[in-house]
Amino acid sequence: MSLRAPIRTVDHRFVHLLDHDAGLRRALPEPERMRARQHAVAAVADLPPGPWEAHASPLARAELGLLVLDGLAIRDVTVSGATCGELIGPCTLLRPGDDRGADAPMRHDVNWQILTPARVAVLDAHFLQVAAHWPPLMTALLSRAVERVHDLAVLVSIHNLKRVDERLLAYFWQLADRYGRVTSDGVIVPLPLTHRQLALLVGAQRPSVTSALGVLAERGELRRDEHGQWLLAGEQPGTTLDDDRAVATRP
Repeated sequence: MSLRAPIRTVDHRFVHLLDHDAGLRRALPEPERMRARQHAVAAVADLPPGPWEAHASPLARAELGLLVLDGLAIRDVTVSGATCGELIGPCTLLRPGDDRGADAPMRHDVNWQILTPARVAVLDAHFLQVAAHWPPLMTALLSRAVERVHDLAVLVSIHNLKRVDERLLAYFWQLADRYGRVTSDGVIVPLPLTHRQLALLVGAQRPSVTSALGVLAERGELRRDEHGQWLLAGEQPGTTLDDDRAVATRP
């Protein structure tokens, strides 16, 4: 069976994928990196801020999927009127064509919102044919998909925390592991997330998130700094949070 022609972006731009993803580069032994770098080339697509009809996009046909190079997005799922979101950032492997929605056993709606200008590498049939020459590269990409599943499992656990302040604190420490930068004042999480977006991501209502953020700021655990970035102070909470803390408004 012949492979489908590779998907081309409008301006036919391409990237050497290993130049943009250190994790994939490290997956290969040193002697193989240069050769793999020359051949592991993928088309690039730009996603402007705003709603993205991912399922209807030609990009959804990419055999291996889309690897996020830059930018942030939220993928939200609505079941019976209840909506929760997943934050998507660099190094995430996506397969939006697999969203089943109305055809799933539990019918649901899937929507995408691009928060900041994003770029994705299109891992199409041509890329798959080339990458198959380096099994460690394929294994690393599979690990990305598994890592996302593990992150979603943690997110489900965070949603089950009773108090909104607990959810927010746990969620920001989860974000800090991937996006954080350690400073003398604490850990900076430089993500432009609004109260409404945070409510979607932790499974709460926006007014409850605003109240809970006020509680966390008073306790000195989470606040915006002078540059508008999120600042985590203190120590990362353990597997259980102190029940004696002040109770924030529930959703």
